[in-house]
Amino acid sequence: MGEHVPYAIEAWPEGSQRHLSAESGLYCRIITEGLFGIRPIGLRSFTITPRLPEEWNEMALRNVYAFGDAPFDIKISRCPKGVKTEIYSAGKLTKTYTGKSGATMAVQLTM
Repeated sequence: MGEHVPYAIEAWPEGSQRHLSAESGLYCRIITEGLFGIRPIGLRSFTITPRLPEEWNEMALRNVYAFGDAPFDIKISRCPKGVKTEIYSAGKLTKTYTGKSGATMAVQLTM
């Protein structure tokens, strides 16, 4: 494909260096902020407001590099009380939260 990339870039802005245009970052925000409702509140903490679509039984984000030194995983799944949010670090379950879809939970990472 040569110099072609599958997302929008600004051709040669200031400094003759190309980079992603702002619009291509919006797709990521739909997932992280829209479906998962992730909002930073500290260097190792964030709130999460999972909005699991009714047609889905689960959704997950893997290898999230934010809020600490090591990546973590987030898994959201249906349960009798609403949705279960699980946080994994190094492949091990570290935190579990249960609540209604759309409820906000504070997550403090300890890494």
